[in-house]
Amino acid sequence: MARVFIAGAGYVGTVAAELLARAGHTVDVGRRTPRREAGSHAMDVLRPETYPAALREATCVVYCVSADAFTGEAYRAAYVDGLARVAGAAAKGAAKRIVFVSSTGVFGQGDGSVVDEDSPAVPRGFSGRTILEGEALLASAPIESATIRFSGIYGPGRDRLIRLVRTGSPVSPASRAAITNRIHRDDCARAIVHLVERPVVQRLYLGSDEAPTPMGEILEWIAARLGLAPPPVGPDATEVLQRGGSKRISSARLRGEGFRFRHPTYREGFEAILAGEEGAVPRA
Repeated sequence: MARVFIAGAGYVGTVAAELLARAGHTVDVGRRTPRREAGSHAMDVLRPETYPAALREATCVVYCVSADAFTGEAYRAAYVDGLARVAGAAAKGAAKRIVFVSSTGVFGQGDGSVVDEDSPAVPRGFSGRTILEGEALLASAPIESATIRFSGIYGPGRDRLIRLVRTGSPVSPASRAAITNRIHRDDCARAIVHLVERPVVQRLYLGSDEAPTPMGEILEWIAARLGLAPPPVGPDATEVLQRGGSKRISSARLRGEGFRFRHPTYREGFEAILAGEEGAVPRA
């Protein structure tokens, strides 16, 4: 069993910590605001003087920090400066591996093509460029690393599309036609566990479910499940639902190592939310 330290145990990291503990690993987490539970530590990734001894003692470190805001400064703090300091501390300690939770936002493709780990990463905006800089920094660190780029994360509390259908908000033709990629929170957490437990890891993975799907199809399925009319078609200037362009993210490398999605398509994932399973931590 490993001793794991998760830096930034929020929406995904909290579930990953629970699954790792259930599997028998010793797990500590570092957050700005710790919880009143064993293994929870107050920590600011930008301030090494706040790093707990558990970080130095961990054999595997998971960096699961999110930016505080959608600004260049916040992204640099989370994905470059904080990552560099935590990776440096891990490399000086007992860690043999660091797992970095990244984003498919580093890809700028918008032509509907299939994107995998060998596809060029040419970000469209500052967020993707900054995350890519962090990935390059980690790749040069003197420690084994695995980066996993997750696509659009949804799940309990992240049910924007369900709320949109219920309110009947209009959706532009461009948003309806865009091919979207998503992954349920619980599958994100399970993928992290997979990368912690693998005897050997590759340097880069893509984490996205098995069904890249046009947004309009997803909205129509949700509407049918709720017994409501699909959202009406609005003008081109209507709210954009797909910031990442139109592409088909492939998780074949992850699945090729034996990983199996609990929610392989949007249907299973949204069905779980609609069925009221939000509060349950998934089985390992």
